[in-house]
Amino acid sequence: MKLRLQNVLDRDAMREITAAVLRADLGSRINFERDLEHDAQIVRVENWLTVAETIEAITRNGYTVAAIVDASNEMPRPVSTR
Repeated sequence: MKLRLQNVLDRDAMREITAAVLRADLGSRINFERDLEHDAQIVRVENWLTVAETIEAITRNGYTVAAIVDASNEMPRPVSTR
């Protein structure tokens, strides 16, 4: 998933968001990129959480998610063999 954050973040803020998402799902993959069009930060997250759970983890730490850019989640889901 890709989430646009309210503002451009410094390194400490990126670390705090990374820690917050990892506390919610230790296996998350998290990357940040600039959204030059909106002068904001995009956080790309691949994890087992829903978009709502990921947003909750981020906002719980005082950061604002301005928009959901891409709601897809690339993590593989378990396949039942029954």
